[in-house]
Amino acid sequence: MPARLQSKEPPVFADEVMVSFTIKRSKDGRRKDGVVRRSFIDSMKKTVISEVVVSPVTADALSRVLGKTLEKLDGALKGEMKKKEDTTTYIG
Repeated sequence: MPARLQSKEPPVFADEVMVSFTIKRSKDGRRKDGVVRRSFIDSMKKTVISEVVVSPVTADALSRVLGKTLEKLDGALKGEMKKKEDTTTYIG
């Protein structure tokens, strides 16, 4: 199991998320590049509390890790785990 990475930022609460993407062309029009933007929102305050922009490769890995994490969480909530588990998955 990888070591837990420490954050310098305190956790903040978000109860909504918006996901969008941007495709950008080079000035000569020959190359294209894209990014995926996630905006986390506190709906009570009606403000965006964080925006994270990632590459398509990282967005794909995030999708897979979130799916696996939700499966584990569902099992834990149903009592299928022997002990409370606080896991961290690094997708870098």
